Amino acid sequence: MQSQTLSDASKQAYMRGKRVLEINPRHPIIKELRERVVKDPEDASVKQTAHLMYQTALMESGFMLTDPKDFASRIYDSVKSSLDISPDAVVEEEEEVEEVEPEAEMKESAKDAEDSELKDEL
Repeated sequence: MQSQTLSDASKQAYMRGKRVLEINPRHPIIKELRERVVKDPEDASVKQTAHLMYQTALMESGFMLTDPKDFASRIYDSVKSSLDISPDAVVEEEEEVEEVEPEAEMKESAKDAEDSELKDEL
């Protein structure tokens, strides 16, 4: 059908299989999430975990995420939480270190080796 002269890609959408997201209510993660939602429906960490699982399931099913940066941010937040790192923790600045050219470094080490050999001979 795609090779026909007057084919229209939008009309061919009905031929593609529809993707279905299924949730296994017996899975331990789903059971735990449900219990936590029942205890505290406003718990932000439960909402974040559920959203992260939803985005992961979409990716796993072949869908493209509308905001991959949001997904990455949620992953980092989840890792921080599991490692008990403050959500407000910032990345430390890297110290500026003067780089020595490899050639100059090799000359220095060769000179040091010669000096030590001379001392041994004396």
